[in-house]
Amino acid sequence: MTMTTPFQRLLGAAFDNLPVPVRHLHGLSQSVATAGMAEITAASNPAAWLLCKLAGLPKPGRDVPVTVSFHPDGQGREFWDRHFAGRRYASTMEADTDTLIEHFGPFDLHFRLIPKPDGLAWSLVRWRLLGVPLPAISRPTIECTETAEGETFVFDIDVAFPVIGHVVHYQGWLTPQGNRRCT
Repeated sequence: MTMTTPFQRLLGAAFDNLPVPVRHLHGLSQSVATAGMAEITAASNPAAWLLCKLAGLPKPGRDVPVTVSFHPDGQGREFWDRHFAGRRYASTMEADTDTLIEHFGPFDLHFRLIPKPDGLAWSLVRWRLLGVPLPAISRPTIECTETAEGETFVFDIDVAFPVIGHVVHYQGWLTPQGNRRCT
């Protein structure tokens, strides 16, 4: 039996059309460490600042060092351990019937994956707290795009919450072992 990753399972044949660096990081059969840089902007209002702090989301900055370790468990789940200038943000990814679920603390974030000609888009479509569905009106807007510049994986993530507004936007690049190349 061949084990597939959550991304391979959800995207099916479309997975093979993703740029090589995106396919590489979402088709892992063993752990890999990556490194790169990011530019992070965050809202300055107190509610957004507190939310970023409590969630471990990245602090604002330019040329922020980033490391992400991806650890597939062989059972269709992946553990992601992210560090932005030392601030840790970790979660577990798995597929359900139609969404990628990111388990983050007591929250389950359900993302729709949308293959694009130049990469992959993620869009939050529902969320749960301790397994209980939360109303759509309370759901944050989380949009993510993953593309490639040559052989480099490029990410762009924007997060906003109802009432609070924009919380954080971070964009940057990653390569395995910090090499600037995916093979």
